[in-house]
Amino acid sequence: MGKSITENFNEFTTATQEYIESSISYHKLDLFKKAMKGVVSGSYKLILSFFLLIALLFLSVAAAIYLGQALDDLALGYLIMGAVYLVLMFILTLFLKGSLEKYFLTKASKQFFNANEDITIEEYESLQ
Repeated sequence: MGKSITENFNEFTTATQEYIESSISYHKLDLFKKAMKGVVSGSYKLILSFFLLIALLFLSVAAAIYLGQALDDLALGYLIMGAVYLVLMFILTLFLKGSLEKYFLTKASKQFFNANEDITIEEYESLQ
């Protein structure tokens, strides 16, 4: 004959527990994947930024020397380059914070909450 209510309830409880455990495992793997993508992306940008700063340093020294020779005062060339960077820093401080925050927030949220990479309910149920 049919199964008793207790047997059905036990099967339901077991199936629910297995579903919850597999769901937790999936979310752990998904979080790990997204965290590693962030770490790799951050490392890549850090390395590129380092080499960009080295190039900027050499270009700044060259420009300071050129200005110093053109003005017949090497110290004045360095002073002008320093002033250029101070003015640039002041302008960036005033105008860049809001747009940078918006840019990084949208980029990070797209990477973290990308719906195209997430598994659908149908795909998840087919794995069961």
